[in-house]
Parts: sequence; structure tokens; C-alpha cells
Amino acid sequence: RPIVFDWTVGPDSLSETVAHVNNVTYLHWVDRVAELAGEALGHTREQLAAEGRMWFVARHELDYLAEAFEGDRVLAATWIRDARKTSCRRETLMWIDRSGGARPIAHALSTWTWIDLERRRPCRMPEHITRLLDPLVDHPEVVEGERP
Repeated sequence: RPIVFDWTVGPDSLSETVAHVNNVTYLHWVDRVAELAGEALGHTREQLAAEGRMWFVARHELDYLAEAFEGDRVLAATWIRDARKTSCRRETLMWIDRSGGARPIAHALSTWTWIDLERRRPCRMPEHITRLLDPLVDHPEVVEGERP
């Protein structure tokens, strides 16, 4: 059930000191892929804002696995691992496609919280949103000490 996106690394994605993709750019890509996945499911950030709801990031965990360079073709698969009452965890795996084959460059696990914009507080996701997210795990197991 992952959704896959792809793009080519441009010069604006590179570090100013080393000619590879800037670490902050990977985080931007994680956010952009989440936004595109929402649009693919039929809800844009503008629509959510008009309804008084929005996804806010509570946590990003980002593992950098390899470098990417200008001209590389990047692919990113994203999916919802699990959903709770007011949040969900989205995974994103990015890899580059070169002539020698595919190579993973980053993996992210992001916790997104469903926010009531008027109150600026988490609120329960409506059932149709949870269904739309199509989490891989319907009822996540609670693991002692694990952050949501």
C-alpha cells in the first residue's frame, strides 16, 4: 500500500560546503512526500485548514543511509504504519536509482498529530480519515517505553 514518488536531485538540494544533498533537504523531502501522499488520498493542506484541522509533526526520526548527488533519481515510498486516536506514524523510505542498481539513502519514521486549529490541541481523527490513511497495523501494540 505504499505510495511512490520520484524526482531528480537539482543543484538547490546540495550542501554549500560538500557537493551532496544537504541533510536538511532530506527532512524537507520527508515533509513534501507526506504532503503529496495526502493529496493523492484526496485531501490537501488547504482543504484541511479550511475544515479547521491540520497534521502537525510531533516527531521525526531520520536515518541517513547514503549520499545522494545532483542528477540522481530519487524514489520515495511512504505509508502509514499505524494510527491511534489523535496521531499516526508514517514511514518513508528513499532510495536512488543508478545504473548499478537501487541504493537506500534515507529512512524516516514520523509521528503526525491531528490538530484542531482553533484550539491548537490534538483531537480525535474522524473515522473516514483513519480509513483513508489505511494503516498497515489496525491496532498498534503498545510497547512499554515506546514513544507514539
